[in-house]
Amino acid sequence: MAAFALVGFFACQNKETVEVLTLDPTSVTLEVGQEATITASVAATWASNNEAVAKVVAGNDGGKTAKVTAVAEGNAIITAAANGKTKTCIVKVENGGGQGGDAKTIDATQIWPIILDETTYAANESKVVATFQPNDVDQFLYVWDATYEGVNATGKNFFDNTKGYTAMKVTSLGWSGAGFCLTASGNGWENAKALKEAIVADPDKYFLHIAMKSTDEYSHCFYIFGAESTKFVLGKQSVYDGAVYSDFDRDGAWHGFDIPMSKFANALANLAVDAGVNVFVVLTEGVAGAQLNIDAVYFYKK
Repeated sequence: MAAFALVGFFACQNKETVEVLTLDPTSVTLEVGQEATITASVAATWASNNEAVAKVVAGNDGGKTAKVTAVAEGNAIITAAANGKTKTCIVKVENGGGQGGDAKTIDATQIWPIILDETTYAANESKVVATFQPNDVDQFLYVWDATYEGVNATGKNFFDNTKGYTAMKVTSLGWSGAGFCLTASGNGWENAKALKEAIVADPDKYFLHIAMKSTDEYSHCFYIFGAESTKFVLGKQSVYDGAVYSDFDRDGAWHGFDIPMSKFANALANLAVDAGVNVFVVLTEGVAGAQLNIDAVYFYKK
């Protein structure tokens, strides 16, 4: 009788192990554009009851994991099925706009991002023609000769959410420079070439948006498509031979600029855009410690 009971115990235990299905986690909160991984105790098939809010894709491990992507604000139920059993994970998607703020819609028909947080990108993705943002694969932000160093980006970004922004300060070499480079191993430079040609063909419809904030008085110079003939300065005085376009209050708040591309149409007309182009260049007044805080940099078409 003892031997029979022992055999029966093992038989039930093996059957339970095969059939049991659990999920981790069973609930998750995400912001628009974020991803999460759900792990199942056994290989499963996966489905979302609301793909407009959250999509789910099984992993390459036979379905023991699944990647959930937050698409839009709302709630969705992710269901895993295995051995005739189902388990669910409740997904809540928030807009991610800072402390109760909304994901911002950019007033444009087309956008080419250079610096844009993921929340705002997701809210405007249908307008994105191509992105020039660094991906550490074939598009990079190169700091020249260690003339900048990164600093902590504190507070909210231009779009009033907590996704951060780009912050750098000048080192002690007496100058500074960095470029958003589109290398030959990708097609970003071809997209930049197409954009440049579109600007030249109809310059009044195209703009470059830049947001900056500061509490110091230093000036910052910029140029586009690798053309130094397009230099312009945001600040009180000319630096790096750039003409002053505008200054901004040094009150620590974000200030946005919409630079008309008609200003540079002639300079761009005969410019060749090739692989390795710096689609956007930043230079800060060459004083050690001068800080550049920049966000929401993108070309757009009205």
